[in-house]
Amino acid sequence: MVEVFTYYCSVNGKSVKRNNEYYNGSFNILSYNVGGLPAILSSSSPAEYTYQISPKLNDYDIVNVQEDFAYNKELTSKIQFPYRTEFSGNVPIGDGLMTFSRFPLCVTTRVAWKDTHGFITNGADQMIPKGFLYSSIEIEQGYFIDIYNLHTDADIDEGSLAARRSNMAQLAEYIKTRSAGKAVIVFGDTNSRYTREGDDLEEVLLKPCNLKDAWVQNIMGGVAPTKGNSLMVDQLGEKGEVVDKIWFRSGKNIEINAATFKLLLTEFTDRQGRQLSDHYPITSRIDYKLINIFQTTDTYGGSGGQGFSFLDKINENRLPISVTIASGDRIDRVGFTYEGTGSVFTGGRGGNEKTYYFKEGEYITSMTVCKATKSLTSSNRVSYLRLITNFGTEISGGRYNSKNVMNFYPPQGYAITGFIGSAKDEIDRIGCIYQKL
Repeated sequence: MVEVFTYYCSVNGKSVKRNNEYYNGSFNILSYNVGGLPAILSSSSPAEYTYQISPKLNDYDIVNVQEDFAYNKELTSKIQFPYRTEFSGNVPIGDGLMTFSRFPLCVTTRVAWKDTHGFITNGADQMIPKGFLYSSIEIEQGYFIDIYNLHTDADIDEGSLAARRSNMAQLAEYIKTRSAGKAVIVFGDTNSRYTREGDDLEEVLLKPCNLKDAWVQNIMGGVAPTKGNSLMVDQLGEKGEVVDKIWFRSGKNIEINAATFKLLLTEFTDRQGRQLSDHYPITSRIDYKLINIFQTTDTYGGSGGQGFSFLDKINENRLPISVTIASGDRIDRVGFTYEGTGSVFTGGRGGNEKTYYFKEGEYITSMTVCKATKSLTSSNRVSYLRLITNFGTEISGGRYNSKNVMNFYPPQGYAITGFIGSAKDEIDRIGCIYQKL
């Protein structure tokens, strides 16, 4: 079968709420560790409780859950979301992470932690492949927010603390690369506290990635608690600190703000008032404003490589100086050079390199991408790339494959000035950044 895809992505999910002149819209998010370990490992009634959790999730627009292991069927039994990530499996195969969304999930990637500690004791983290789940969610056409769902190493012994700091550092490096210049929301079970010695959240993750905390901003007056005694929820209510967190930041084309934070103490209980999990759910209303200087697209290609984004490097006041494609049978490397911010490249070192310098007033008006496998056992990679400018110039590389093609066209009044996607030794997946002329 011949498949030819032309990219005109649109949002078919829930209509956004229009609040006031400043924000274009809002949506609400929920993070919940649903305690879905098999009953033999649980002190509650997880099958019954998970079934009761399911319909309650429908009140939210984007939901991240953790510990979705043995009772995924019960968890999804009353779900009404049009988009969801795939179930990763029960213990010991799955990571327990799921994302449900009213908005399109265009790309999802699971990443396991490099460091874990404790097999039977100290949180038993090595019994499952804990990690984080990345999703690119299109809030409105051309505007994406990167969503991260996470579950870090548990317990407070030195080995667990060290592993958890490593988890946070690993996530920080991933965000710096894949989400460069993009709006980001991280929400999940961090197993961390600001008050705990050894949990260096701010230094390891929040400051390097310019993330704010919804609880700190809305409940604590913008000041994170200092190291010391734990702030217990049963004594302080919403001013009590839980290990479940919501962190966020704006991007170059979307401003976002966690306008509210709520610790749900009574909403997820049974008829007797008992909690349906050993964690409280947390929720926030996210307000957003679209900045029309840039738009981004979905990506096309395979599933390998490490995520990248050129968005933070683009000079919003100038068109690119040049574009580079290095290729052989596939696309090895791509890059742009920008005035004031320099060159940015991604991919490997192979291939024959071509660099095209734009003439005055010249810019890219379309991109064609093909994908193909390197061998019978390999995943798809980008095998061909063609760029065409408003002057009719063609810049291309690789080998054309008519069976798997996607075309990208900027909206009227925009040009292609950057790439997003994933790459390692070659370009695995690629999409466009559109810049307003």
